[in-house]
Amino acid sequence: MVVVDPKYVARTERLLIRPLNLDDAEDVVLMRKNPEVMKHTPLLPSDDLEKTKEWIQGCHDRDNNWNFAVELLNSTSSPRVIGLMGAVRAPEIGYLFNADYWGKGYATEAIRAFMPLFFEHYSGDESARYEYAEALTDPELVSSQNVLVKVGFKLHDKREKDFENPILGLRDTLVYRMFRSETRQLAHRP
Repeated sequence: MVVVDPKYVARTERLLIRPLNLDDAEDVVLMRKNPEVMKHTPLLPSDDLEKTKEWIQGCHDRDNNWNFAVELLNSTSSPRVIGLMGAVRAPEIGYLFNADYWGKGYATEAIRAFMPLFFEHYSGDESARYEYAEALTDPELVSSQNVLVKVGFKLHDKREKDFENPILGLRDTLVYRMFRSETRQLAHRP
């Protein structure tokens, strides 16, 4: 069972990136029930709270999964958790944000803060060592590609018809990579 060690947290001016836990399920279901949020994932939208709890538990039960909640700091409004991110199948990373928070720079800010954690965790001590992180995106999802490029990922490959999306059917995949050596530059990016 992989429950993220609570020592792995990151803070930005607006966000807390902390380990995902079962108490986050009510906020996570807000993302999972939105068809636009789920459109480019392998999962269908669902508003089932129990299924969301099972999904979170499933994340903890997989050895190659290392997930975090993205929490909005200094906010009195709900939801508290506005996004998810982590190593989906390391070295692959992924992220998902509540649609109400799209276009505000939160994904860029969160990924920029997360990548040093990723490379620290996957440094070869207790886990495998990865020299790069990889993010996969649909060619249609330009906003996600823009986020990845802003953070420092570079287009590495295009895979044709390699992803069966439950809504869109067979899709191409763009593969972006960031190398370990590039994370030193994250603190200096606008």
